[in-house]
Amino acid sequence: MNKCIVNGTVTFQQTPCPSAQVRNPPSIDELNAAEKKKRAAQAAAQAAKQTTQPHATSLSGSSAATVSGFTCDGRIHCSQMRSCAEAKYFLAHCPGVKMDGNRDGTPCEQQWCSR
Repeated sequence: MNKCIVNGTVTFQQTPCPSAQVRNPPSIDELNAAEKKKRAAQAAAQAAKQTTQPHATSLSGSSAATVSGFTCDGRIHCSQMRSCAEAKYFLAHCPGVKMDGNRDGTPCEQQWCSR
């Protein structure tokens, strides 16, 4: 709830009080300059990410895949797994998997990795 004074009258309203300052909308040139600056920063961040990431991911990703024989291929559910080892690999290395309902670190407890 906002207490506002408008034209000498006190009002209470849900929305913020109107400002007494005149708002100058940005010009097209200002908007374009801001957009160019934003895109340049995004491009620089993406370029920095690409130069540092491929070497690290290609080494760790290929070595992990060759050691275990598994690769992230889009499967996310326990019913799509073939073994406990495969489920553990997917839980550790693949994004978006839904195999650890109680979040204790052990995937597919009812189907593959029972204790």
